[in-house]
Amino acid sequence: MELYKQGVSLPIIAQVLGHENVSTTAGFYAFATYDMMFKAMEKANSQAASVSKEWKNPDVMKTLYSLD
Repeated sequence: MELYKQGVSLPIIAQVLGHENVSTTAGFYAFATYDMMFKAMEKANSQAASVSKEWKNPDVMKTLYSLD
């Protein structure tokens, strides 16, 4: 997960871990954290840097984690 968070591609991570199939790597190790999503939004929208990080509020996090 740390490699993925640092931007290392899944095929490379799969090779490092000895996985024959990238889907194995993706299924167990590659998932987006809320911090990764916020950073992606910052890159996509220069105004996002000024947006409140309200999603870090414990009540908001609880609601987000409960979504299906």
